[in-house]
Amino acid sequence: MDLNELELSVGDVKLRGVVIMIVLGFASTIATFIYQASTFMSDLDAQTEAVAAAQTEATALAQRFDDLRENNALRLQDMEKKLATMEQSMSAADVANLQGKLATLGGTLAQIMDKQSQLNELMNRQAETEKLASETQLRVEGKLKELQAIEAELSKYQREVEDIWRAVDSLNPLGGE
Repeated sequence: MDLNELELSVGDVKLRGVVIMIVLGFASTIATFIYQASTFMSDLDAQTEAVAAAQTEATALAQRFDDLRENNALRLQDMEKKLATMEQSMSAADVANLQGKLATLGGTLAQIMDKQSQLNELMNRQAETEKLASETQLRVEGKLKELQAIEAELSKYQREVEDIWRAVDSLNPLGGE
């Protein structure tokens, strides 16, 4: 049987094989579009989970940073007290003891500088993490808007497909619905 010979009568309208093939092609395109939208939603879910994980990690880093800042503040206070005590001792001590106390003071200052450097690194990491989380959130929001537009399109196509099926079923000479 040739495609041109295939004919479907619907009331007074006669559909030829070519028209039937076009409708089937359109239905296949819609099915492919639905599959692609499903894949996109799956990818979006994975991105959402990645954003949530990044936000959790950023929160943990922020907490660690705050703890380190408090710890360093306490250490700095202790160091300031020690420095004040050392200054009092130095004024009361003779020159021979001064050399040993200066060496201790130099070591303490080196420790303070090292801790300050670590604190600066943590602050930089936290800023980078917050920036990454913000960028990721903006991307996710953009994708959600795109999905909403796609979902509206899909709803429109779904209604059209349902209308076509209802028309085909109502015109089916074998009974349909």
